[in-house]
Amino acid sequence: MSTEGGAAGAAISLRATLANSKWLGTACPKCSGVFAVADQVVLCPSCFSAHHASCWRENGNTCAKDQTPGRIIEPRGRGASPASEAPAPVQVQAPTPAAPVAAPAAVARPAAPAKPAAPAAPAKGAGPAVRDAKGLRPMEGVRARIESATSGLAPVFGTAIDEVTVTVPPENLPEAARRLKETDGLKFDYLRCLSGVDYQSDGIEVVYHLFSTRLAQKCVLKTRLAAEGDAVGTVTTVWAGADWHERETAEMFNIRFEGHPYPEPLLLERDDQGTIVPGPVLLKRFKLRPKEPPAQYGFPEEE
Repeated sequence: MSTEGGAAGAAISLRATLANSKWLGTACPKCSGVFAVADQVVLCPSCFSAHHASCWRENGNTCAKDQTPGRIIEPRGRGASPASEAPAPVQVQAPTPAAPVAAPAAVARPAAPAKPAAPAAPAKGAGPAVRDAKGLRPMEGVRARIESATSGLAPVFGTAIDEVTVTVPPENLPEAARRLKETDGLKFDYLRCLSGVDYQSDGIEVVYHLFSTRLAQKCVLKTRLAAEGDAVGTVTTVWAGADWHERETAEMFNIRFEGHPYPEPLLLERDDQGTIVPGPVLLKRFKLRPKEPPAQYGFPEEE
């Protein structure tokens, strides 16, 4: 940026008049000329009156109304300054080309050493470098490691699209969660989501979607409660992010998470009797409010 000399004062910007500029059609206080689109103007830092840039300079870089000084700042190379202020180009004489020099005789170069052979690609499932098309570890290896980690917890395995699922009894759920997070080769350190599914007479399923940010693998941990009102142990001691997930699932499905640090409703509220209202809205037994007729607007007819 460059700053014009002259009277001391605040730095002011050089502006171009646009079709929506407030000063368009008004008169410059110095020359009384009407501002048109594309005119270069500056605004007084005190009274905010617009001046032609040339008028501001002619007035000693001061306002024609209240004599407030201001230094115009403009980008270099814009050509806003008078042409006379630009330094004259320096003429440089082109150097006389030297006589060509004969190229030196070619010298034989030693042969480049042979490149080492590329290492063989690891077999599928052999180590953490193996990934599937989505960049995740293959499910076969993930399932084998989960089977080993959950031994003794009565796990039942399955598959949900591209994820391994493991279902354990409610009393084994907290221990299964701890093992899935802490076991080497699993390290499921991120609880992506916790939700519930109402199977009515078959109970309520609690679903934990897990992901390992270190090893790029995922799985689904499940447990099944016999009926609403039943409880499963909290996993907030394993994943702190389970706090709000458990509170929401508890109020929506009327189940409990034993050991939760603050087992209060998250989205709903309690009435004067301590009952969560309007109730477990995600249970299939919950009756939706009947559809109301559209409201009538306007004034009733006068009799």
